[in-house]
Amino acid sequence: MALGRIEDERKLIEKIVGGDEQAFSVLFFKYLPVLQIFATKFTKSDDAAEEIIQDSFLRVWLNRDKLAEVDNVRAYLYKYVSNECLSYLRKKLKEDRVIDAFTAKQQNSHNNTIETINLNEVTKIIAIAVDKLPDQRKNIYQLSRRDGKTIPEIAEILNISPNTVKNALVIALKSIRIQLDQHGIVFFFPIVFFFLKIK
Repeated sequence: MALGRIEDERKLIEKIVGGDEQAFSVLFFKYLPVLQIFATKFTKSDDAAEEIIQDSFLRVWLNRDKLAEVDNVRAYLYKYVSNECLSYLRKKLKEDRVIDAFTAKQQNSHNNTIETINLNEVTKIIAIAVDKLPDQRKNIYQLSRRDGKTIPEIAEILNISPNTVKNALVIALKSIRIQLDQHGIVFFFPIVFFFLKIK
């Protein structure tokens, strides 16, 4: 990587560490193609690869303060995705399921874009999904997305640990994504959770 590109990426990381969601989206789409190929080869499943990448980037975002210490962002992201792939394989093996059964995926499912989705419908679906969350998880989600509170701030407000907040957000966002999937809406992680705010 050229020196100029390295400096540009460092500036991007600085913005992400500072909570810049648009900068994080840039990072996501920059590395999405190579990570998707890697995860798909690892799991032999397009569907699993998509979920693994979204979960990996979600955890990277929630632990974005650690990015300040990362020298090689590409390797750092590959590590996250590799760990999620291994967790996926262990889970499927434990359940005695054949991993190859998950390779079938309708190609058109990846063609949904932000332009073709009725955002009012999506907003309603997300609102319903949020309303179904357990009280504490719902409260944590709303403090984060509606009120713009950071993880440490939420932890202090609710008198719980930052890790509890992170885990609650991960589970909440997964629940919302499942609701969207059930309605035939396929989104990549940053679009849904960074650019579509629930007021």
